[in-house]
Amino acid sequence: MKLTEKQGNRVIAAWAIFLVAFYLVSGYLASTKVYTDRIESLERHLERMDPSRTEEGKTQVDLVTLKENDIGEHSDVHMGIYVDRIVEISTKATGWTVDFYVWFRWQGDSIDPGKTFHVIDGEIDTQTKVDEHTSGADHYVLYRVIARITKFFNVVRYPLDNHLLTIRIEDGDHPWDVLRYVPDERGAEYSSRVSVPGYMLKQAEIISKPHAYKTTRGDPRQPADFQSVYSQITYGIKIERPDWGLYFKMFQGLFASVAIAIVAFLLGPKSSDRISLGIGAFFASVASSYINLSELPGIGLVTLTDIANGLGMITIFLTLFGSIISSRIARDAIQHPIAVKFDFVSLFIFIVGFIAVNVAMALAAAI
Repeated sequence: MKLTEKQGNRVIAAWAIFLVAFYLVSGYLASTKVYTDRIESLERHLERMDPSRTEEGKTQVDLVTLKENDIGEHSDVHMGIYVDRIVEISTKATGWTVDFYVWFRWQGDSIDPGKTFHVIDGEIDTQTKVDEHTSGADHYVLYRVIARITKFFNVVRYPLDNHLLTIRIEDGDHPWDVLRYVPDERGAEYSSRVSVPGYMLKQAEIISKPHAYKTTRGDPRQPADFQSVYSQITYGIKIERPDWGLYFKMFQGLFASVAIAIVAFLLGPKSSDRISLGIGAFFASVASSYINLSELPGIGLVTLTDIANGLGMITIFLTLFGSIISSRIARDAIQHPIAVKFDFVSLFIFIVGFIAVNVAMALAAAI
């Protein structure tokens, strides 16, 4: 490959434009994706903890009909939850186990909510009555419950993710027109011992809203569009990453691999070690990617982890490609200065571009 100085500058300019365009497009697409997911996640959490809204994808509750048919003969059950311990949480196993206290206060003998409640999307492992008190028509009962709750964690922004851990309780025997939960004042608390490794806990909330099942459950007496509506309590704790520590910890192997590949441009254009450095760095990045992905459940979504791994591997591949171009330019001793200039430009763009895209993705994903 024989080039004049002018032709060499054109090659360098074309290569620089290609690299800059790659990092600009990659940074824009990656940041837009994780930022969009961040906003959608916040909206879902607000929707879930809003007593006047039905979550997207859930059966819509006909609130107008409920109000029209409300004759005021239902029983109000005041209810609160105190989380004592989060036993286990696993994004890969899609669930978490929680140890909590739940109490009920109501009037009258027609219902006993402590015997008829159940945990939505969960299974109660143990349920122990801790206290019970009756004074005339006033009833109080306290239970300690350990439950395993299924939760499909949104891992698109992992390891810069945030989640809303929810305990949803519903009465299995009494519909909306018979029993309605009322969140107890100061009924959304958790112990100071509660912790989730890698996350920071926010203030808990508790709300009550109707939950509809669009099914007759095989009852021939009901019309086809019949909705079974029950009162549901939702207790939620927001958890989020306190910093970028896990992000750098997860990808330190990948970052080291990319750094080794980029360092090759500091060697002479004719150095035989450049290609071997790049190949070694590429396989190291593949190993790092495999380890990182093993922490996530098998899903068909492109996540921040996928993007970071892919960006690292493509960067290493491009350094290999750049080293080949540089070595071919440097075959002619006269063109050696052009190859050195090519290496300097490549080194600068690779460093700035790779760091900039990673920082942009992290900023877009962080809460």
